[in-house]
Amino acid sequence: MAPTIKPVHLDLQPLKPEDIPDPSSAEFDKFLNDHFEMGIKLTKSMSDWNHHSTKHDGTVRILNLTTSSTYNDIRKSLNGIKEYWCGRESHHSTSLPKLPTDSSTPSKRHSASYNPVHLARRLSDKITTRHSEDKGHANGNALNGSAIEEEEPSEVERQALFMSTTPEGIYERFRRGLLEYHSENEREYIESMRESECLQVYRKHCAEVWRLTFKTPPPTNPRTFVVLLLSRELTGEPKGERAFMNISIPFEHPDCPPKVNNEKSRVRGKYVSVERVREIEGGREVEWRMATSSDAGGNIPRFVTNGSLPNSIAEDVPSFLGWMVKRFPVGGEVTSRPIA
Repeated sequence: MAPTIKPVHLDLQPLKPEDIPDPSSAEFDKFLNDHFEMGIKLTKSMSDWNHHSTKHDGTVRILNLTTSSTYNDIRKSLNGIKEYWCGRESHHSTSLPKLPTDSSTPSKRHSASYNPVHLARRLSDKITTRHSEDKGHANGNALNGSAIEEEEPSEVERQALFMSTTPEGIYERFRRGLLEYHSENEREYIESMRESECLQVYRKHCAEVWRLTFKTPPPTNPRTFVVLLLSRELTGEPKGERAFMNISIPFEHPDCPPKVNNEKSRVRGKYVSVERVREIEGGREVEWRMATSSDAGGNIPRFVTNGSLPNSIAEDVPSFLGWMVKRFPVGGEVTSRPIA
């Protein structure tokens, strides 16, 4: 029997395998569409969140959605989410092309102290394993007299098409770094990641379950997060109006129960996040928004986690940009402008 599709809640309540429709069904497409629709609502609502602070010479704006009654209408519009959320916004463009002068490996951001959100958005720089692969989707042509009508490419096929090209523009470089191979790329520039494992592929590059394990300094134990990662290009054309989104949702997977085997000494944390990159200024810039709610688990109080989020998510910006410029040098240096 097909699972009953529940209303979308972007919160810390984990999804389970029985909550996921058959990936080949129309119900699965609706499942994806509903989540991205809610993700779009959330990122748009960030314009009305509390302005917490700015970081990095005013180029990163920190926003939060507190539990104050002031934001009840926003929470209601997002299906009644209750958790504390923290987000950021930044704008980026490219300067004149400048190729690197050496082939040195980009430095990873060092994690000198425990910070819960570092655990919430990082992936391993040591182990990457995929346990399962989804089936490919056929793409055929139909003949109508002498004309050839091409079928609309599937979401998986569109992803593969873009991933085979060399990124040059600012949007293409962000897309390659954050949307395509999202998990694999993150582990290249984050110091605290130790293990990442793809537990299940519902739809390749679009809906996958990942186990993420992060080191923490003594006396705290390593943290593991299991998430359902949803990725989609929201608008693929025309240039100047493109956008993509990643959504991570806590997930309970039978192949990774807590406190069993390798997880015995690890604390199970939870996080939910939404990330959107879109072209602005006719494609000359991109706007990068990300918001998250996190629970590091164990004996770390939620108020400690919440208090650490502004600095943690702000640090992700220069860390990623530095890696992206070295990883995809065509297109030149990237500049970040102050946000008014």
